[in-house]
Amino acid sequence: MRLFEPKKSEIRRLQLTGGSTFIVSLPKRWVVEHGLVAKDHVRVEWRPSGNLRIIPETSSITRRREVEIDLDTLPSNLAIDHLIAAYLSGAAIIRVRRIQGFSSSDRKLLRRFISIGRGIEIVNENDKMIEIESLVDLGSLSIYSSLNRMYLLVRTVLKDVMNAFETGDDSNLDDIEERENEVDALRLLIERHIGGVLESASLEDSAGLNRWEAAELGNLVRTMERMGDHVNQLGHLASNIERAQKIDCNVLPFTIVPSWLKLFKALNSNIKRPNLKEIHEAKDELRKNLAILSQYEESLWESSETSDALFLHRCSESIRRLCAYASDMAEILLNIIIHKNASMVVVE
Repeated sequence: MRLFEPKKSEIRRLQLTGGSTFIVSLPKRWVVEHGLVAKDHVRVEWRPSGNLRIIPETSSITRRREVEIDLDTLPSNLAIDHLIAAYLSGAAIIRVRRIQGFSSSDRKLLRRFISIGRGIEIVNENDKMIEIESLVDLGSLSIYSSLNRMYLLVRTVLKDVMNAFETGDDSNLDDIEERENEVDALRLLIERHIGGVLESASLEDSAGLNRWEAAELGNLVRTMERMGDHVNQLGHLASNIERAQKIDCNVLPFTIVPSWLKLFKALNSNIKRPNLKEIHEAKDELRKNLAILSQYEESLWESSETSDALFLHRCSESIRRLCAYASDMAEILLNIIIHKNASMVVVE
């Protein structure tokens, strides 16, 4: 299959016809590559920057990204990173090769990859090649729905963690690793979706985003994933029953958690329906909580009576990081709002 490698730019001269119509010719190579002929339609879109984008509306040519991965050329500990990179690149087909055939550890690696990549499965296989295909139509998915699913997972796990600290019963945390893996899988799916929006005009339209907003949502999803990591760390601390039973959830650092849950909920609701007042209030309260926790952590080491200072410090550090990432989330939302409300003006 011949791949289309366009030039970065070409200069074309405007022509005036009929005294009132400006026309510009399209590069012949572009027309041929998209299978267009005379009288076919192309869509001309105005961009927020004032530029125009031309889309081959009636093109009969379908393209897909394919990635080849040769396991023989990769360090075994980095193979999963290459597979994930191929997934994030938007590859529709990932072909994995091994000259001497696949070992049991190779197959275990591929099973792990398929478990964390949403909508991918093995569609073709022989002794030396395994072909993995993405079956998900990104145009049918909603980035906002996926973000909300991440939010619900992080929030629910933190509530279960606090319940374990309060009651000493960590049975609700038995599946904490599975839920952490689901958060990671959603992060990968959203980043793949955002990559598609940045490259495809049709995905940009279906997502209802421009490319600048999509890039900011990419920052947001990585922020949420880091929140999930710290909630997971708190979960492991709560599973230490001997230490957790000594914890009083009515004192610092745990008294910050209800405030964080409230602010996290408010910020999540502002992803689709922005309210500057709520974002400002959340940012201010998070800043205060960060100062309180920093002061608390310093006091732990000044008190010789605190035998569990290290355990409490680890708990406080994760809660403080949650506040810091929520503050980052507020900044990202502000960036999106300001960009949406900005005006493009002609400078004379």
